[in-house]
Formats: sequence, C-alpha cells, structure tokens
Amino acid sequence: MSAESNASSHALAFSWWRGCSELSDEEARLHDPLALHRATVELIRDQRDLLRYYDSDEELGISSDP
Repeated sequence: MSAESNASSHALAFSWWRGCSELSDEEARLHDPLALHRATVELIRDQRDLLRYYDSDEELGISSDP
C-alpha cells in the first residue's frame, strides 16, 4: 500500500461531521474532507516554515481554496 492510498483510506474513514443533525449526509461527506484539507494545508505550511523552505503555496501544490 502506498502512502497516498493509506492516506486516502484514513481520509475516507474520517467522519467528524457525519451524523450531525444540522447537515444532510451529503453535506457532511463534503465537510469532512474539507476539514482534512484545511488541516493538511496548515500542517504543510508549518513544516515548510520549520524547514525554512520558502516555496510558494502554488509551488508546493497547495491552495488556500478548499
């Protein structure tokens, strides 16, 4: 199993919003990966700063847009 497929499996299993009475199941299935996306972007930026990489978000393949 590759790192990407393992990460995908974890992402599919993440279910913070599913079961929330304020959201439909379809909306919750959208909000869960959006939360993961936002958290991942922040982790990438933090690690980039720690390593003193000064590449732009675009060069690193990340975007502030979900």
